[in-house]
Amino acid sequence: MSSLNPVTLVRNVSRNSPWIVMAVALHLLLLAGAMIFYTVDEPEAVVDSGIEISTLEPRTPVETLPEPEPVPRRPLQPQDVEKLVEYTPTWVIPTAPSDEPFGDPDVDADLPPEVPSTNTAIGVGPRGIGGRRPSPFTTIGPGVELGPGILTGSGGPPEKQAIVSVLSGLRWLARHQNEDGSWGAISLASRCDADHACSDTHKSWVESYDDGLTSLALLAFLGAGLGHESKQFFEDPVRGKKKVVTGEVVKKGLQWLVRHQNEDGSFGKDRPYMYNQALATMALCEAYGLTRHRYWREPAQRAVDYLSGAQRPSPTGRGLWGWRYASRQEVERFHQGDSLDEAFKRELYDADTSVTGWAVMALKSAQMSGLEVRQECFDGALAYAKWVSLADGQAGYIDPKGAGLTVSGPDDHFDYHPAGMSALSMCIRAFTAHDHEDPYLEAAAKRIAADLPRVSKDRLSVDYYYWYYGSLALNQYDGPDSPRRNGKYWRAWNKAMVDAVIGEQETSAKHCGSGGWLAPDRWCHAGGPVYATAINVLTLEVYYRYPNAFSAARSARSGGAREVDAVK
Repeated sequence: MSSLNPVTLVRNVSRNSPWIVMAVALHLLLLAGAMIFYTVDEPEAVVDSGIEISTLEPRTPVETLPEPEPVPRRPLQPQDVEKLVEYTPTWVIPTAPSDEPFGDPDVDADLPPEVPSTNTAIGVGPRGIGGRRPSPFTTIGPGVELGPGILTGSGGPPEKQAIVSVLSGLRWLARHQNEDGSWGAISLASRCDADHACSDTHKSWVESYDDGLTSLALLAFLGAGLGHESKQFFEDPVRGKKKVVTGEVVKKGLQWLVRHQNEDGSFGKDRPYMYNQALATMALCEAYGLTRHRYWREPAQRAVDYLSGAQRPSPTGRGLWGWRYASRQEVERFHQGDSLDEAFKRELYDADTSVTGWAVMALKSAQMSGLEVRQECFDGALAYAKWVSLADGQAGYIDPKGAGLTVSGPDDHFDYHPAGMSALSMCIRAFTAHDHEDPYLEAAAKRIAADLPRVSKDRLSVDYYYWYYGSLALNQYDGPDSPRRNGKYWRAWNKAMVDAVIGEQETSAKHCGSGGWLAPDRWCHAGGPVYATAINVLTLEVYYRYPNAFSAARSARSGGAREVDAVK
């Protein structure tokens, strides 16, 4: 049998049955096309390694700023600010004319109608938002002289005392404002009478905190509902009854702040310092929220963005954490190119309750003012506050192991009040979670109420910082606007606070110190009387400065008035 020749076979088939050859060829072409299509569109296989890898967020570009000297590889201390090399920042110059940029009422037309545009405490209309009572200083009408006689019908006895004291404090701040609009510890002496100095002239003050001090002073005016457009005025008897228009004071201060903001939204001639950053952010946000003036929106949003970016990442590898003296941007810039070793981790995850508290309050002011704030910033701060706190109401400064321990400082001869950390943790929780049933709040409130404000004979019990956060925490928890409203803790604290704070105020009308808080407390070593006066005024404004976080949240859940947090 002869072997089969495939060539001969194909030739015979093509001669006798050409349709078979054509069909085979067509099928071969279709098969080849299908193979090409399948090869191109087939997705790559996903390999499940079963390992979760956490990476840092992209580093913030810093090419626009000169590279500073490396910072020490240890937790940054306030005194380090004085030792760092100076560089020339890129100042942001306002585009509006510097002489009168506010000639026309240029408010944001894009804001939702639920956000009022009235000259009262931030975002507050005639009846308030979220239960907040409007400031007594803005209910008397523009162009009216601020004086205690007008306000005798406002509030109960402690509040009446507070109103008079606040007015005197605002007079002192206006009297000691620099011509360029700023306030400072060094420049304070130049604003005092020749034969009287409000602060220790032999102390080595520094300018590193001027951004923060200017912001704190502005917040004292803004907290009373007095913005750059305010026409209310007062006469200063110490300066020969000179008429002081509150709006001019605020406008000059805010313009100085905007001129000293860096291009990236930070504040600080030498480097961003997070106390300064948080306070400046809060001042700009409240200035914008108070008037809705377009001029403040852009610098306020840039400040918010930098503060948000400065928040430390969580050591869990997921989400955010708290804040510390140095920004996250600066830490990552210093370690650029380094592996994430243990030393890098300790610095990157470092945070403290005090700076975190101020940062949360600044972002809360931003949110209430309709600016953009990421929810994850609040979530991270809450996670940090829960971690640093104990179930018994105590809270640590940088970790839970330090709860109840003394936070040291230059003026350690003053008494330390551990409940100050408890108050900060309460405020962080109140303004991020709005959970009135959080059991920590009751435990912390007990600790604060057990250490009421008082002035001992040696004055070493005085702590303005503690008094401020204690007042804010308890007023939120069971003050008159809270869902609790029983005043179990707030009532006793309120009376003791007013007595202690007002008792420390200078009352002599014979020199420029009148109305100020000139005697130092434990934390006055950086800001002196400007810090003391501003923060005590803010303490006495606690009755109307913020809406109650718990009432606003409950109203929103029950379908009532729109919650302030929802405003974007």
